[in-house]
Amino acid sequence: MKKENKKKIKLKEIILPNKKFNYFVASIILLGIISGSIFLMLSTTLDKNSVIKTITAFFNNISKNTIDNGLALKNSLIINYLFVGLIFIFGLSMIGVVFNIFIAYLKGFLVGFSIASIFLSYKLKGFLAVLLYTFPSQILNLLTVFLLSIYSIMFSSYCFKIIFAKKKTHQRMLKKYLVILMFCIILSFISSILEVYLFPKILKLFISLYVK
Repeated sequence: MKKENKKKIKLKEIILPNKKFNYFVASIILLGIISGSIFLMLSTTLDKNSVIKTITAFFNNISKNTIDNGLALKNSLIINYLFVGLIFIFGLSMIGVVFNIFIAYLKGFLVGFSIASIFLSYKLKGFLAVLLYTFPSQILNLLTVFLLSIYSIMFSSYCFKIIFAKKKTHQRMLKKYLVILMFCIILSFISSILEVYLFPKILKLFISLYVK
């Protein structure tokens, strides 16, 4: 029992290492999701129609099996690893915190915009499509950005203390940061696989039941 409790505590410490940073990053991502949804709702009718056409074409391509899975996987990995790489690199400097806050907001904005786009295209029927879109691939993507953003801010703060507070350097914080980076790379890979190979198959069920 004690070993299990220790494992739970360690896992909790990894996912939620700092309450202040946890709430801050979560708030930024949530703000991005809300902003992305509102942005679409405030867009012009022409822009909304363009979004509807894009979503409809995407769903039709999935229904007709005309999507190139290899190319889709490549594009998904590039986008996911771009987020991971930028957050990690910016986290190595004190100035990079500002950029990482923006990246976390941008990720939330894109997810919010996508969710609003599905609702706009399929109204209440789109609720199931949103669930399929969000779980589990986008949840993994958001978790990746959430974790890496927290640790990037923590590492930047640590660098600040080393330079200005003359705190002694040690490798433990850097090792933690690298471990989280590897973990997020794996999460991003799993997310891309699910997004390309699992999501379309499940989405076909939605299309057959609610769209056609």
